Amino acid sequence: MPLYEYRCQGCGQNFETLRGAHEKDADVECPQCGEKKAQKLMSACCTAKGESSQPNASSCGAKRFT
Repeated sequence: MPLYEYRCQGCGQNFETLRGAHEKDADVECPQCGEKKAQKLMSACCTAKGESSQPNASSCGAKRFT
């Protein structure tokens, strides 16, 4: 099951939840306020890579997207 990130339109809380393919379009309840109006966020993904020619190279980590 994929892990999706959401932002509650009621209280502004960001949260993550596991969602099955059959649930992808169903309303998501905020765990903080119970509001069922959450916006799906675009999350950066993390992938594993093989050996790199660059020392300490990583495909994961804090990155800023502009």
